[in-house]
Amino acid sequence: MSELVARTGVPAATVRYYMVRGLLPPAVRASSNRYLYDERHVEAVRLVRLLRERRSMSLETIARVLPELLPDLLGTDSPGVFRPEMWGEVLVPGAASPPGPSLRDRLVDIGAEQFSARGYGEVTVDDVCRAADIAKGSFYRQFSSKEELFLAVVQTVATRSAERFSCRVAGRLVAPAEAVGALADALGTHLAVVLDLTSLAAQRRPGYARALRALTATLCAAVEPVLAPRASASAGEPVPAGAAARGTSTTSADEVVARAVFEGVRRAVIGEAGEAPVQLDGGAGLD
Repeated sequence: MSELVARTGVPAATVRYYMVRGLLPPAVRASSNRYLYDERHVEAVRLVRLLRERRSMSLETIARVLPELLPDLLGTDSPGVFRPEMWGEVLVPGAASPPGPSLRDRLVDIGAEQFSARGYGEVTVDDVCRAADIAKGSFYRQFSSKEELFLAVVQTVATRSAERFSCRVAGRLVAPAEAVGALADALGTHLAVVLDLTSLAAQRRPGYARALRALTATLCAAVEPVLAPRASASAGEPVPAGAAARGTSTTSADEVVARAVFEGVRRAVIGEAGEAPVQLDGGAGLD
């Protein structure tokens, strides 16, 4: 044990705790009070420590990753304790990757599909890994948890929805009611992600309220420049520079975003997208 502590710089008490948590291979018992450790233990202790310090992984997450990273823990025939080519991927964020979509981007796309179709609570890391045809260790080299993947999906949904909205209005000034419909169309099948995010934020889970504010800000940034002021030229005309800022519309971009989400829910419930415009506040429509 003293040599293992000296080579890794990890206190003996911490090493014993790693052993109890199943993060290290079993030691060889040489006598009643003496155990032998080898290179596997040195590499495993170093890896656990690095994953904790550089990737801020919990011990629970590390326990799920280690069986792939350290094949000897499972008694496989894979040579070596830790595959050297994996160090860059695991410990250095942004390490060089082959041309084409990165694994991280693929996982975000798959996550967006899964969360949108089934909801946050029904999707597991195993589901995402099966869809991506990867091992769980590969997932955890990109994301520390399902929660981290979901927050990355939220950012992507916000950006893509804002882009789709901008394409739909094509730079025209639009009335608030039209903006609501266009944004509801843009959110489309990803509405479930927004609703799950709202629910998680309402539960005061760390990080979700911030993510909801960021999503709203991204959508508002797309809506505000094309929102027709009530006293300006009629909707459908090209947007004059600064027109939205000078207008007198009583409907804000924030309100358009909120009502677009409501409209998306209404469409999902009714099953028809072309019915009466959104109405709130006792039947008063958007101005």
